[in-house]
Amino acid sequence: MRLVRFILPVLAILACVPLVLADPPPKATPAYRPSAVYCAALLKMGASPLCPNLPGDIGPDPALQVKSLGYQGIMGTSLPTSFDTDVETPFDNYSWQAFVALNWKQGANPLDAKTALKGDGPRVWQSYSRVSAVFGNSAVQANCHPDAGETLFSIGSNGDGTPATRNEEYIQASTGDPVIDVNGNWALYERRLNNIEIAYLRAPGGNPNWNLTTYDGQKAFVAVKTNQVGFPSVPGRSNGAIEIKTAWRILGPKDKAEKFFVQKAMLAVAPDLVYRGAKAPEKLCAHVVLGMIGMHIIQKNPKTANALLPQWFWTTFEHVDNAPLADAACDINQPGKCGIKANQLQCPATKATGGNWSFFDPKATDVASNQPPAELIGGKAFVWKPEQPYAGIYLTPSKAGKVGTQVTRCWQIYKLTQQINAQWQGKLHEIGSVFANYALIGTQWGANTETTNPLTFPAGAVPAFLSNSILETYLQNFFPTNQPFNTGSCISCHKVAALTAERAVAPKQVLSDFSFLPGLVAAKETRRAPIKPDAVPVKTP
Repeated sequence: MRLVRFILPVLAILACVPLVLADPPPKATPAYRPSAVYCAALLKMGASPLCPNLPGDIGPDPALQVKSLGYQGIMGTSLPTSFDTDVETPFDNYSWQAFVALNWKQGANPLDAKTALKGDGPRVWQSYSRVSAVFGNSAVQANCHPDAGETLFSIGSNGDGTPATRNEEYIQASTGDPVIDVNGNWALYERRLNNIEIAYLRAPGGNPNWNLTTYDGQKAFVAVKTNQVGFPSVPGRSNGAIEIKTAWRILGPKDKAEKFFVQKAMLAVAPDLVYRGAKAPEKLCAHVVLGMIGMHIIQKNPKTANALLPQWFWTTFEHVDNAPLADAACDINQPGKCGIKANQLQCPATKATGGNWSFFDPKATDVASNQPPAELIGGKAFVWKPEQPYAGIYLTPSKAGKVGTQVTRCWQIYKLTQQINAQWQGKLHEIGSVFANYALIGTQWGANTETTNPLTFPAGAVPAFLSNSILETYLQNFFPTNQPFNTGSCISCHKVAALTAERAVAPKQVLSDFSFLPGLVAAKETRRAPIKPDAVPVKTP
């Protein structure tokens, strides 16, 4: 169509002027733009509206199939010039299809996206079990009673003032650090898993004696030397094992709740995590409104091509108002040219002068970016105030007042992913969906090769780096070599996940197929120590 629009005016002009024999000007090659595939299930029918079909695999990806092209991932390469060389877009379309399907309202008409993708009512993913329903509750919980229509968010402890990991959390994955929003409240996290994964955990290989949700079951599993953890995947479009992690913030009266997917919740905090000065510990029970600010989706993928390892699809989304992009944010496919150095938490965003950010105050220019709060107050780690702001003890003094964590994004979104985002967000805007306010940060997947680079980057992952600024604020580019969780990469971080029980003979450690969940059966350390902040620690009030 573009060519026709160009040729017709030219023919009209030539009809009015003498013909001149000359070399024709070179034709400009139009830039390649990827196309959104809104519903893989209807693709063969020639239509692709938004739909609730949850994909189990990516669609056609010629670059993974044609051996003559070679396979180089996306790092260190130029942008693709055609669909045949575009290796990433099929994964990004898969991610958006999964995000939409999982956020479809439970029980909604599969043909009525406008109703199903509004911001009210429980979603499909909320029908999945929380990890506490599979592995049991934390040792200490607050006995709070939600009202009708409220979800219980239980922040449990180990009974000694240490936040526990089996229920909802406010400590980020693989770190010992939380993050604080502009209202002075902790961000919250919850995890869920589908029935396919639960069935495998409770009876791998169909044997309930190997129940990986118990320590005795794990001991029996590792006693068989040939046993290896392998979560199920199904060839084709059927679903494999799925894990979901969502991030939330407590919305205040000045926040625009209509821009978030929200849920009413009863916030229940264990007594030994609540700071009341010299008074006796007391639980915290509070009615709050939560706005979703991030979502991780991982699904075990089948091996569909020689270049694709049968690991997982790693997908992460964020709310568009979470945090600004850093001034010198790294290009995801040219990380060797990035000015941000490894193990440097700070990624300043001096140009972010406006915006309604949830985790960044543009007026607090004297506060360093991505700095965790001081970890100890009154001898306890990250305690809650009994009233809002719940993280008020840890706010940083600034010329703009006391502020929370100055979060910035250290990595750009891949250019083609940005183009796919615009198409999906536009389609969601058309139907007035609140989910148009979320963006795909990236899709990572296991590969046999990735382009080499002068610097050292995670191997076997495309793209090499992927992190969510709110779920993994301090993992973006801080990865000391003496820590097991030492890269800003989903795959490289999860590859160290292991069962709690160990083999009696070498190798002792039995890896748990990239899932940290089996480590919940005992008090196993699955976080690194808190990062020492650059700022001066605040004092106990």
